[in-house]
Amino acid sequence: MKRIRTEELISFCKMTGSNLRYLRTAKRLTQAEVGHLLNIRFQQIQKYEAGTNCLSAWRLKQLAELFEVSPVDILNHNYIATQVNRSHV
Repeated sequence: MKRIRTEELISFCKMTGSNLRYLRTAKRLTQAEVGHLLNIRFQQIQKYEAGTNCLSAWRLKQLAELFEVSPVDILNHNYIATQVNRSHV
């Protein structure tokens, strides 16, 4: 069965990818370093961050543990804005 990529799904994958990029750069890690820590290729991290590929529940759990955040934080469309506002207070 072929998965249909709706606009809503594409938007969601891009939003979670932006959150992942924000978390990775905040930890000063490269895509290659994150890939190594998760035993996957850096290209997969690129795809997650670009929103080309969406996260599985297992990968979401792994990334949340790596970045020391809740999986809900990665899925939160306001996560970056919340963090930026918190750092300016």
